[in-house]
Amino acid sequence: MKGNWTIRQLCAAVLGACAAAMTATSCAGFIFDDRSGCVSGVQVSFRYDYNLQRADMFEEHVGEVTVYVFDGQGRFILSQTTDCDSGSGLFIDLQEGSYYLVALAHQDSYTGDPSLPGAQFIRTVPDPGGRMADLQVVLECGEDQDGIFKVRHDGLPLDTLWHAWTPVPVSVDRTGYTDAELSLVRDTKRISVSVRDLDRKGGSRAEYYELTVTDCNGRLCYDNSVDGADTVLYTPYITWNTAAEGSYDSTARAEFMTSRIVCHDDPAEDARLRIVEKASGRAAVDVSLPDLLGSMAGYDELQRYSSQEFLDRGYDYSLSFYLSGGEWKYVTVTIGVLGWSRKIQNVDI
Repeated sequence: MKGNWTIRQLCAAVLGACAAAMTATSCAGFIFDDRSGCVSGVQVSFRYDYNLQRADMFEEHVGEVTVYVFDGQGRFILSQTTDCDSGSGLFIDLQEGSYYLVALAHQDSYTGDPSLPGAQFIRTVPDPGGRMADLQVVLECGEDQDGIFKVRHDGLPLDTLWHAWTPVPVSVDRTGYTDAELSLVRDTKRISVSVRDLDRKGGSRAEYYELTVTDCNGRLCYDNSVDGADTVLYTPYITWNTAAEGSYDSTARAEFMTSRIVCHDDPAEDARLRIVEKASGRAAVDVSLPDLLGSMAGYDELQRYSSQEFLDRGYDYSLSFYLSGGEWKYVTVTIGVLGWSRKIQNVDI
């Protein structure tokens, strides 16, 4: 009769439904050994709470992240980029195995185009199968002048650079995918400097001084260590003069942006800030930046940071130097939006 099933038809339908159910659930585990076609890989999430505010500011600060994937022997496999407007995660489809992940992030989209104005962080990415050690970030500089490379900024700040990596490889097995969370470290630093000569009538003006920062941080390695092979010279990307309301005395001001600042075992390798009086050619200020900025590491009584952790967590510093007799007498160090300040005498450094 029309609409009735025979016993043979009913059995075939039941068997077909069972086969479909087995296919649909084969990637969920259970008892099946053949997992060909199943999705496996790493679900990567990002955070940026490695800062002095101790708050996750990933969504507010980071614009784009690229994750570079290396196998367990450190050979390059692939890279994948995500626009952070679409979320704070990234899924990377990978076969069973162990993988190292290196993340590089910027506030804007990475172009790697040296023809653009301002200094660029240029990535050197290995070819497939290349070594992890060949992944580096190089700050664009001018030609070598007596062993020093000058950073070309064109009056513009550096784009912000973040880094993260997994020092222990992430394992992907046949059961599906694994989670990996990458904590970003901000490498780009903003340093605001002001100069006031207490002996000079009318105060100080930016054109009276030559301000520079020298460091060996122009090349960062896959693990965010500093290569240290070359010395780079930073000059202010902007200078100006200010005066207090109702006063004729002015203060010279300058803004620097630098790559990661590192405390070295050998103090001679540390970044140095120099302020030279052009008229006399004398260095009124010649100080170690890690020493000066790191002196604030114990300011927060609830959090005791090492000098390096403090430098990596901080990114916005203000230094106000007061000169007398051709040298600096004291400096006020202020840390970003937290408003932490400390007055340091010359004899303390």
